[in-house]
Amino acid sequence: MPTLFDAHSHLPQPGSPEPRHGCVLCGTREADWVAVLAHAAGHLQVIPMLGLHPWFAAEAAPGWELRLEALLRTHHCGIGECGLDFSRQAADRAAQETAFRTQLRLAQTLGRPVAIHAVQAWGRLLDLLREEGVPKAGALIHAYSGSPETAQVLQGLGVFLSFSGDLLAPNRPKPQEALRSVAADRLLLESDGTADLRQVLEAAAALRGVGPELLAAQTWENGRQCFKEWLA
Repeated sequence: MPTLFDAHSHLPQPGSPEPRHGCVLCGTREADWVAVLAHAAGHLQVIPMLGLHPWFAAEAAPGWELRLEALLRTHHCGIGECGLDFSRQAADRAAQETAFRTQLRLAQTLGRPVAIHAVQAWGRLLDLLREEGVPKAGALIHAYSGSPETAQVLQGLGVFLSFSGDLLAPNRPKPQEALRSVAADRLLLESDGTADLRQVLEAAAALRGVGPELLAAQTWENGRQCFKEWLA
């Protein structure tokens, strides 16, 4: 089996087994940025990402963007997890959009890839990506849950689409449908810190009608394209 690439994960719980594959490790708020950097420093296969998740945008301490930029300028890491999530009734959409724009601009300025969280906000996500531009260093939507039609638009903008353990749920046909529609060179797979990546790979391969070995090799290459400065 070729080396696997996990396009989205989070800080492991104490006692968790060490990953045996390349993986992207995302921070979600200021409180975990230093821990992400420390974990990545001790694991060469881990790609660190620091970001402000939309769930925490409204409660972020003043000056978070300056502190994030300072860490990005002194550490070799990407930006994320950031984005838009309008699924919660109390979501502060204005705060989310401001935070997302800020992080997209940092990604453009500093030449860093970005990991995007998007839930029930596809129209605004596309608006902001068109207005701010997709970072040239790479961008992915993690745990993609949108339609095949939206997937086509995102791919046209140069965005990679990553699929998670949602593929394993029989009552979640939407990600399965979208997975079948994604071009081979835009597809990524992830554990999201909870799923078994090999199970996600096997499910994705079955849905696409290809062998797991072929899909593992393809998603590794896609990861290399999205994270050129980290994966050989």
